[in-house]
Amino acid sequence: MQDKNSLDMSGLGELLDDSTANKITAGLVVFFLVFLGINTLDLVSNNDKVRIILDGDLEWTISFEEEIVTLSDSVIIGDGDTGIVNFMIEESLLTEGYYIGGFSIQLTYGETSGIPADPIDSVFATLVQNELVAKWDDENNTKSGSSTDGSAIDLYLRAYDGYDGSDKNMTGYNEIQVLEPWVVAGQGLGQLSLEVSVETNALPFTSDNEEEINITVSITTFKPTAIN
Repeated sequence: MQDKNSLDMSGLGELLDDSTANKITAGLVVFFLVFLGINTLDLVSNNDKVRIILDGDLEWTISFEEEIVTLSDSVIIGDGDTGIVNFMIEESLLTEGYYIGGFSIQLTYGETSGIPADPIDSVFATLVQNELVAKWDDENNTKSGSSTDGSAIDLYLRAYDGYDGSDKNMTGYNEIQVLEPWVVAGQGLGQLSLEVSVETNALPFTSDNEEEINITVSITTFKPTAIN
């Protein structure tokens, strides 16, 4: 008499003796193993992608498309005098999506007295530091200059920190993150002021008491693009 509490294994034995059942069982096992392997590989691959995103391991190249905006003015300054020339730098000067990288200022003049053989006057120019949003202490700035022979005076003021026009290599997890340092609004906006002085040189018994100076401000603007 069989114990009621004992496990009846006869059915399992009959199943194992059935070759058809064995094939089905083996097929299911193989299918399960293949399915498990594929999902494991997919999970590992997705984990690697997620890890790259979380760790910010994507490499990006930031390139810049430039446009030059030009402003100009002229001023007549008397001997021994100093004049202030102002240029208002407003957002309306910029194409949408562009930012100000820096200012290149050139002053040109020639002897305008009309007296034959009259010596060239001396001109001195200085950028006036004010509330214009710029990198006033940047080592690449040229904030003052002079000329005693009629040659051009070239000044430069960087507006956007780190901008020099060259491509940048950055690491980040998406385009928004890597472009963030290059889309800061307000850089370079305000009043650009230039102080200009003149010392005339005259021949004996002649009068040369003023000089006309032409000023051109070239505003370098840029639009950043990220490519990975």
